[in-house]
Amino acid sequence: MGRIKELMKDKKLFYTAIALPVPFILALIAFFMGASSTTIIALISIGLIIVVVPSIWISFKEYAEIKSAEDQFPRFLEDLSQSTSAGMTLPQAIEVASKTQYGKLTKHIKQLHIWLSWNQSFPKAWEKFTKRLSKSPLIRRVNAIILEAFHSGGDVRKTLGSLADNVNIIKEMEAERRSIMHQQIIIMYIIFFVFVGVIVALYKILSPILYVQQLGSFSGIGIQEGGAKLTLEYFRNLFFLMTMVEAICAGFIAGVIAEEKLVAGIKHVLVMVSVTIFVFFIFIFPSDLSVEISIFPSETTIEGKVTINGRIFAEGAPISGASVSILDHTGLPKHLFSDNSGEFRYFWTAPDSPGEYTLQISIEHEKEIKNFVRTVRVIN
Repeated sequence: MGRIKELMKDKKLFYTAIALPVPFILALIAFFMGASSTTIIALISIGLIIVVVPSIWISFKEYAEIKSAEDQFPRFLEDLSQSTSAGMTLPQAIEVASKTQYGKLTKHIKQLHIWLSWNQSFPKAWEKFTKRLSKSPLIRRVNAIILEAFHSGGDVRKTLGSLADNVNIIKEMEAERRSIMHQQIIIMYIIFFVFVGVIVALYKILSPILYVQQLGSFSGIGIQEGGAKLTLEYFRNLFFLMTMVEAICAGFIAGVIAEEKLVAGIKHVLVMVSVTIFVFFIFIFPSDLSVEISIFPSETTIEGKVTINGRIFAEGAPISGASVSILDHTGLPKHLFSDNSGEFRYFWTAPDSPGEYTLQISIEHEKEIKNFVRTVRVIN
């Protein structure tokens, strides 16, 4: 119960935990509705991103706000040092500083001034001020030194000036380090884009090979697992998961390299995951199923024979074993399958009454269905 209460206090984590099962429930529904495994995996991946991204983005915004406050903190210390050098007390110096703009740090300084105006002691107000910025180790350490100097009765003015100089040096060193690490970030992105390009190229090369093997051209080579042939759907799923893992890992590594913070990698993760989804939905997930159907003759006599020929291709290679269904005026579908060359043939017998008759032809392959309508005219 204690852990549940702690979870409910953190609203981001709480709502994320509540919404987390939703993508899996939707995927389960899609599974029972007969969706392909590619669709299910894509649904889970996109669903998880939609559920997790808001919480992650809020965390990143908080992190960015703290970094912005850190950047302004040395100027705040310098202003306090100058004000105390002019004879002001610390509360008076803070009152003056509260009227100055320090970016994201301003609201915290204003709140500090409000606490002091309520006659709270400086140590108590300063501790509350530190707590508001507790996610910054740098500010936390500096404020502890200032509070210690205040309690010991030391020269707070000199302490503030010295700390401002030291924090400026630290921030300059961090900026210099980020500049150097920027090249490493570029290299990480290059590696990621090369990886995505190789995956797309490998898929395009592998597609016709799988179909050629189905024709028996590589009878000595078996792309099999446990006696079952691996399909394009299997490789689509495998490559998608591989690229998603690469995007997430590379993104977080980029954040650690740049700022030594895992949370700093969130922006890189979002970029790389978005690129992954875009590339796969443009170049890999859409099926290139193409069907050619011819009917000869298109006009026949009563009880005449009509030949229905068809060729089925995907990714530029013939499809073997595709399901073909032909529905005519009788309402009874005729089922057949494409051969190793991706072709099918059916001889349709015209009815004993003249008129125009509609033939509905349905092609199904790996959960994808394409429907065609052809008309045959029957004359006396």
